[in-house]
Amino acid sequence: MKRQKEALNETLKQEFKKDLELFAYFLVLLNSSSPIRNVELMWAEDLELFDPTSRPRVNTGDALVQIQPLGADGTGRSSPSPSTYFCDLVHGFGAHEEQTCARSDKPAKERCRASGKSQVYPCHVGLTDIAVPVICEGRYLGTLFSGQVLTEPPTPEKFALVRAALEGQPHIDMARLEEAYYRVPIVTTAQLAEMVRMLEVFARYLSNAWKRLEIMSEFQQMREREMALDRRELAEKLLSGHVGFGTAAHSDSLRMLARNVGLERLPDRVLVLRLQPPIEENADSAAASRDFGLPLAEELGSQLTLARVAHLIEDRCRSWPNTLAAIVTPGEVCIFTAQKTRTPGSERLLIEEMAQALLRIARAQGLNMARIGISSLHPQPAELLRAYHEAISALDSGRSALDWFEDLPRRERQPAEALARVLRALQAAESSAIHASLGEFLAAAMPVSNSVAQLEQSRGLLTWACEHLARETGALGAGVEAVDRARERAIEIIVRSPGSFVMAEAFRTFVDELRQRVVQLFGQREQKIVRETQRLVREIGPERVTIQNLAKDLELSPGHLGRVFSRTMGHTLEEFLIRQKLEMARRLLLDPRLHVSEVSDRCGFCNPAYFASVFKKHMHCTPREYASRPQHFGASESALPVLETQPASYGNS
Repeated sequence: MKRQKEALNETLKQEFKKDLELFAYFLVLLNSSSPIRNVELMWAEDLELFDPTSRPRVNTGDALVQIQPLGADGTGRSSPSPSTYFCDLVHGFGAHEEQTCARSDKPAKERCRASGKSQVYPCHVGLTDIAVPVICEGRYLGTLFSGQVLTEPPTPEKFALVRAALEGQPHIDMARLEEAYYRVPIVTTAQLAEMVRMLEVFARYLSNAWKRLEIMSEFQQMREREMALDRRELAEKLLSGHVGFGTAAHSDSLRMLARNVGLERLPDRVLVLRLQPPIEENADSAAASRDFGLPLAEELGSQLTLARVAHLIEDRCRSWPNTLAAIVTPGEVCIFTAQKTRTPGSERLLIEEMAQALLRIARAQGLNMARIGISSLHPQPAELLRAYHEAISALDSGRSALDWFEDLPRRERQPAEALARVLRALQAAESSAIHASLGEFLAAAMPVSNSVAQLEQSRGLLTWACEHLARETGALGAGVEAVDRARERAIEIIVRSPGSFVMAEAFRTFVDELRQRVVQLFGQREQKIVRETQRLVREIGPERVTIQNLAKDLELSPGHLGRVFSRTMGHTLEEFLIRQKLEMARRLLLDPRLHVSEVSDRCGFCNPAYFASVFKKHMHCTPREYASRPQHFGASESALPVLETQPASYGNS
């Protein structure tokens, strides 16, 4: 039942509430013409039709207030309150309903739900009540309650039974209750049966209204699925490049597909939204996370967040005219749009407003690193594939949250020169430069359309680029066999691909694999530098070694050596040398024949005062205090942080 009751979406729920307006008018008419005037509709608790914080009911009193409100002079209604004053006193005008009337109403509702039949029953104080179930194809929706009448005239003896039934209810004024008891409406058996029949008729109306909306909901869901498939088909066609208007039939088919998804005209611009989870704010840290193994729950959480935000983006784009969004890859949404404005400047402002709105959606979900690239204008649908690559290039070459594609001078768009920049960035292991130069290369290498000649030209360029990058990266020592396997996979996809979009994605994947290999290679080289530095310190001795001498022996500059050591070990080379000297000083201070100044000199400190200052900073005692009571300050060794002597691992190889 849970699945069924959630079938109605919010729009259809609102439509069903409109049907209840007729029910409200029915209650008002009933109040004016029937001796049984009070009717209440109690919804099933698990229906979730209305706000759960509000009372799930509709009654005659509410209808009178809404449809026949009192005027300023207190008039305006055709009849007094439908609820008997007697019952109001019994349940304290609703404040004590659970302790009183609910004692008989709840069992009646359960009997209605279980049997599916109307119930005429005496309440706990002897009045006659009616309960009629509202059921739609075996599904219980609610119960119509009415009654609060007598079928026989009241007598003192009967009120004595009422008094006994209500004993222990201090909120009831028995004198007022007795007076109200003699004013309870008295109806005949025929009138009671007629009321049951009327309520059953209206229960069928509510059931039919619910069923009608369920059918509408199913149709709407089917239509939504068809629309989603049409949107995906249109996006795939626009990104395939096979949208040239070669025939009138092809043109009409494409325009009809666009109309089916709500586009008045075909798009002429592409935006690419890149959703970047917090764990991947930096490409190098992302690679490290993959190497170490991201916890499964965290990885799944990131993927679910990306999927949720992508669907929110799709929903937002459907609210704009001539705009279509499609999820290209996990974390990447392609937005096609065509905005009519009077001037190019106005169109640019409108596009930027749309882009900022999408970024706000992403940031509200915690994706603060989301970015958007925007292509230039392409009036012909066949050029939208090129527009997509322009948007990607804008993302890769830009640094802000919103980047427009700026057409490069012709000389900078030559594929060979762009590929040379990709290689230089790979050799330097600079991730941001790799992404930027890769976007420039693809913008230059990709075809404007998917004609056979242009596809073959791009296929040849990408194949040559794979061979060139694999050869040069292998020369760096980045695992020739692994690089060759990646090259073969990429070339196989490029050769067999029917369109340039898949070709470009295969090349991007290949370059990213090379980037990870080079980053890992650089990490291994830096580990070797650190290990060699530590070996030289042990051989030369911490008291004699200097950073300049270490750098000279390693054939590096002092600055580069310091940066490598800090990046690999997490602390500076200066800190490492000082702690090595302090370890040596602690051993020498245990020799009673050595003075503090001699220890300072032997450990390579410039003067005893500086030695004492550094020693106290790290050991929390002076050298003399340590020398006189080494056992007492032995526990202070924990104050001297243990620095790693082995570099951190950056990979499994």
